[in-house]
Amino acid sequence: VLHCNSRLSAAKYENGVWQISAGSFNCSANILINAAGAWADEVAQMAQVLPLGIQPYRRTIAQLVVSPVVPADLPLVIGLDGSFYFKPDAGGRLWLSPHDETATPACDAAPEELDVATAIDRLQAVVDWGIQRVEHKWAGLRSFAPDRLPVIGRDGANDAFFWFAGQGGFGIQTAPAAAQLAGSLLDAAIAAPQNVNAAIYTPARFL
Repeated sequence: VLHCNSRLSAAKYENGVWQISAGSFNCSANILINAAGAWADEVAQMAQVLPLGIQPYRRTIAQLVVSPVVPADLPLVIGLDGSFYFKPDAGGRLWLSPHDETATPACDAAPEELDVATAIDRLQAVVDWGIQRVEHKWAGLRSFAPDRLPVIGRDGANDAFFWFAGQGGFGIQTAPAAAQLAGSLLDAAIAAPQNVNAAIYTPARFL
């Protein structure tokens, strides 16, 4: 059963069972899976589990209307110095990012005007397109462990607490393999993905 808009308020592990409260929802469970993204460390602390140093970083995107219209077959373009990237979007729009990575607390991220302006300035230094307007702008959080590898596996001190965090900027691309790996660590009936060394991603590496 999926419960939406139910913020975790308590998670206590006693006698081999989790007692979990989230809003008006209460339940017990044998294992707690921490897939809270930018809030992964906060969830761990609520569950009396040591945090691992999962750090959220803000990334900004702006959707621009430019002239001439962006070709639909334009490839993703990344600055050699890593200071920007852009790609075409539907309707001839352009998606542009200053490739920012600003450490921030876990939050509902919003774009900063300076980051959008910086991205446009860097774009105008390399193309001769006219910027007609900024149509949309947004920001999101990309969360990394200290070694910038995902954290997938049972906690080193409490094997009833399972980490699924730190996917960084590759969560969508790695989701099928990451989910299969997590499934195999939780259920022996699920085959692990081929040629993946689960030990690389274990939370125990931070002990």
